[in-house]
Amino acid sequence: MEANFMKALVFQGPKQFEVKEVPIPQCGADEMLVRVRFAGVCGTDNRIYQGTKVIAAPRITGHEFSGTIKRLGSHVKGYQLGQRVSVYPMLYCGHCYCCREGRTNICVNRTTIGYEIDGGFAQYVKIPKRAIECGNVVPIPDNVSDEIAAISEPIAASYHGMQQAGLRDGETFVIIGAGPIGLFHTQLSRSVNLARRIVIEPIPEKRKMALEMGADFVIHPAVQDAKAVIFEQTGGQGADAVIVDVGVTSALEQSLDYVKKGGRVVIFAGMPVGSKITIDPNTIHYKEIILTGSSSSSAINQAEVFRLLSSGKVSTDGMISGCFPLEEWRTAFEMKANYVGVKTIMDPWA
Repeated sequence: MEANFMKALVFQGPKQFEVKEVPIPQCGADEMLVRVRFAGVCGTDNRIYQGTKVIAAPRITGHEFSGTIKRLGSHVKGYQLGQRVSVYPMLYCGHCYCCREGRTNICVNRTTIGYEIDGGFAQYVKIPKRAIECGNVVPIPDNVSDEIAAISEPIAASYHGMQQAGLRDGETFVIIGAGPIGLFHTQLSRSVNLARRIVIEPIPEKRKMALEMGADFVIHPAVQDAKAVIFEQTGGQGADAVIVDVGVTSALEQSLDYVKKGGRVVIFAGMPVGSKITIDPNTIHYKEIILTGSSSSSAINQAEVFRLLSSGKVSTDGMISGCFPLEEWRTAFEMKANYVGVKTIMDPWA
């Protein structure tokens, strides 16, 4: 490969990805260049491939990655060459009504590395001025591996979901779905002294993983009556909080029956566009249920996740299910699409 070129996985259009040599990005005075070590594969990457999430082409995708700083613009302060970093990918505008309210994660004008800006499925990625201004370049603690740092963005999103759930010591927390996010929520909930963590999941291997990652009880929804089990475990009260980590409308509808009066339900998983649910509004009305969503996160959340990982309060055992070179992107994408394992990552230097 020529000195000024790098290997990258380039999105050319729906159902069209290609590994090719492209020029290494040139940095301006307010930018930096990161040498990518690992990049995580997200469900959104699959949706881009399928064409259900529309982005402009050509584009280097990949919004979850870790690496080291290779070049620093002359105006960039506070970082060092060779420093290990992860980059929170969403850039907020700072002036819309959401940003003014401190809710930068739902910025009206946000842009994202890997969607509108070239991302981490490459050997190098340029970090734009706005990302640095937003504080999105997050140092990696010495005792957190590059592999785990590459998936810190979805863990940070999971952390924000936990904030939305408002968990308190002594409560019962129900997690619907033991995919990557559900397992992250199981792990992260260990930072709170809960009375019990209950995970609802139909796949035996996933239920086993949930128990290994800290669940107190698991429920097979096709065999067991989830509501009955939850109420039995809580002395007939119901759960304090439920988080919906599967994009299945029936799971959301059922979740309202799992919480006690005054309980909280968080919709974390996105649903197919145009999805509809049927609920009895009296369930929310008379039980005073708080129903809310959780979208994205922030660099602050990502830094907090690194603190939890570094302190050992959250374990990373079993979170990485496979690592592939860019040329084997189809395998990595298919594992994600078929819910195999927890997280897959790619190594652009392999």
